[in-house]
Amino acid sequence: MDASTVRRKRWRLTIGLAAMGFVMAAVIWAYSDLRDSSPPKPLNFPLWTAFMILCPPSLLSIPLIDVEPGSADFAIMWLVIGLLNSGLYAVIGMIVGRFRWKPDSQTVAGAPGAV
Repeated sequence: MDASTVRRKRWRLTIGLAAMGFVMAAVIWAYSDLRDSSPPKPLNFPLWTAFMILCPPSLLSIPLIDVEPGSADFAIMWLVIGLLNSGLYAVIGMIVGRFRWKPDSQTVAGAPGAV
């Protein structure tokens, strides 16, 4: 595979995973912001555990427990968490892309098979 194709594939993987990371944070924000909280429902531990695994920056919301869902501050908090999660997923995409796709080695002049 030539170098430009490798770069394009790595770039697509990185951007795709970054978008997926941001969407994951948006899903968590939507779930926590839009669910009806009057009367309070019991916490769904398996669901929130999956959320914490798929969006590690969401743990940053723990010290900000006083931010009310539905407020502008809540949306800004989750926007920052989404950007951090997107960056984390992009770094993972870059690392995976480097191991997954490598350009073909160039033939050295004088080596067998070189023209």
